Amino acid sequence: MKDARNLVLLLSDMKGFTARTSGQTRAENERMLALHDALLLPVVRGFGGRKVKAIGDAMLAAFESPTDAVLCAMAIQDRLAAFNETAPEKDRIEVRVSLSQGEVRIERGDVHGEPVQLALQGGLMADAGEVVLTDAVYLSMNKSEAPTEILTSRPLAGGGTIRLRRALRTGDAHAPYGGRALERLGRLPDPSRHVRMRRLIDRALAFGRRRAVWAAAGLLLVAAAAGERRARGPGDALRRAAGLLEARQPKAALAELDRLAETPRAHEPRVQVVRGRAEHALGQYGMAFADFAAAAEQDPHALDPQIISALADELDAESFPPAWRPALVRLLGEKIGRDAAPAVRRLLASPLPRTRDDALEVLELAGAASDDDRLQVAEADLGDPRAPCASHREAVRRLSVVKDPRAERLLEQAAWSTGCGGAQARDTLRRMRRKD
Repeated sequence: MKDARNLVLLLSDMKGFTARTSGQTRAENERMLALHDALLLPVVRGFGGRKVKAIGDAMLAAFESPTDAVLCAMAIQDRLAAFNETAPEKDRIEVRVSLSQGEVRIERGDVHGEPVQLALQGGLMADAGEVVLTDAVYLSMNKSEAPTEILTSRPLAGGGTIRLRRALRTGDAHAPYGGRALERLGRLPDPSRHVRMRRLIDRALAFGRRRAVWAAAGLLLVAAAAGERRARGPGDALRRAAGLLEARQPKAALAELDRLAETPRAHEPRVQVVRGRAEHALGQYGMAFADFAAAAEQDPHALDPQIISALADELDAESFPPAWRPALVRLLGEKIGRDAAPAVRRLLASPLPRTRDDALEVLELAGAASDDDRLQVAEADLGDPRAPCASHREAVRRLSVVKDPRAERLLEQAAWSTGCGGAQARDTLRRMRRKD
């Protein structure tokens, strides 16, 4: 089945891969690739991306958000830099990352089209440790999140040129891109432990194929060799994490969920919900939102009133990443809809102008906003000296559609003030009185 979508593609490939594989055994090559995946994949998932495919050392991932894709690329380079500082020479991994954006054809989980070729061309221009992106990504992203510079322009095979930009390094050798993007993900699984587990599981499966009758015993040995006290299945990890969360131990809950990080169950709505709750309890609002949103995409009923209330709290959190606020508003207003109204309506009285405006936008999208809601926010915005001009002008626009004498009184106050929105209020009053 074919589908067409506008996506951001992230392509990474490893420096010196061919030379290293030619001098290593097959087992060493497999270990290197497993370590590569253990380092990169949690970061890709953390920023809402999905791995499309891998060809040798190259990995292609897809994202909905240009900003998230660029932040993911920077976080990847920061994670590798920190890992390489203490890793032995044979384990050090350096990658070049390129990003492109455009409409791709999706067929059987793979992607095709010009953006794939543009990502490949960008990768040819990148050095190890760099992040290169096309102008399409740059024009769509939140530029305050990641400073860039022009790298070069390249001719395209079919005519025309493509301009490439490069993310600026703002940190040191430990975190060349400043570490801020990586910090948003909180605690990540230990890559070395993942590699050990994967090798043990591979050995157990090979043993099971040779002697099926001993397969169960082999898996038990895997658990014992990994340091487990007893054999534990994925369902046990989820139940333990939920129990730890109820006991107000969110860090321990996340540690339990790390056991599922490289299994298919990691993307189940129930797992994402528990992880999101733990992240929310730790104040990792961006990460919590990403997990809640992923769960809702698969199953809108996965978000119970407690989670909806947590999402509303994120709308009022000053530390919530600004680049993700529009997506949070859409999730609450469009995906959750009227079920979000009770938790969101209380935010109309927030002292933060941005929270009030976004809360009302959620109610509007859900079809649950009333004239009283609009009046409450408009009055608060017009009377708040800290509210930006955009909030004042938006308050006037809202009042223009409210059929209530209080709206006209507020418009008169705004019309004669010297602040923002005065001209719009005077225009609105003239139009209203002409209709009368």
